[in-house]
Amino acid sequence: MNDYKINKNYEKEILVKTLENFDKIGEYVVEPGRNEIKRVVIDEKNFCKTLNIKKFKKPNFISNVIYKYIKGSKAKRSFEYAKKLLGKKIGTPEPIAYFDKFGKDKRDYYISEDLKYDFTCREIFWPEDYEEVKEENWYKKIEEKREKVIRQFAKFSYGLHEKGIYFEDYSPGNVLIVEKSKNYEFYLVDLNRMKFDVKMSIKSRMKNVSRMMEDEKLTKIFCNEYAKYCKLPEKVVYKNLNKFIKKHKNYVFIMDLTRPVRRAFKKKK
Repeated sequence: MNDYKINKNYEKEILVKTLENFDKIGEYVVEPGRNEIKRVVIDEKNFCKTLNIKKFKKPNFISNVIYKYIKGSKAKRSFEYAKKLLGKKIGTPEPIAYFDKFGKDKRDYYISEDLKYDFTCREIFWPEDYEEVKEENWYKKIEEKREKVIRQFAKFSYGLHEKGIYFEDYSPGNVLIVEKSKNYEFYLVDLNRMKFDVKMSIKSRMKNVSRMMEDEKLTKIFCNEYAKYCKLPEKVVYKNLNKFIKKHKNYVFIMDLTRPVRRAFKKKK
């Protein structure tokens, strides 16, 4: 391994042994593809923890050079950005370690604590994805709390922006939600694309959250609450967010339309 860093509360020996057995242990959270993520329970030497281990896709030659000399690997950035977020009192699972170029296949790994969460922003902002389960009790409970979660999420997003944090992958599956005493805590995951100390206009703020939602009613609830904190008219907030939601929808439509052509071209290469 070329580079690594470990949280002082964890033993290198145990983590290295875990990575060496990555393919044999734990359960998949994200099946092998571009990346893969496993949940692994470690119980040895009076050490008992459930870990979340992300194994990154091997970068191509150009990306490898950029990561080595300019950006740092995705694993390294995930670890460092998690520490920065916690330092700014923004929720994210505790970073444990990163290892670059580990093992025979020279893959990069990011290890964090496994967070027990209640739901994600996907269940909150995309009810149309849950039509088949809308009569089940667990989803009825989400329906009951949806507006309150959205309003608290708007406050969280405002705080994130005020602290100059631009999360480039601010999307529904990357925000985990924990319910505590009828209030909600938000935790960010998939952290390797972030910017810090960014001064943001209302335009850039709304562009940042535009991948999070589409539903008009839910978007208006978010804008109503966000406007209270940024001290701008609600219609200004909504106009900006709605513009970027439409742009993102068009982008997704074009990408879906051209996917077969792009796949065929990639195979030829």
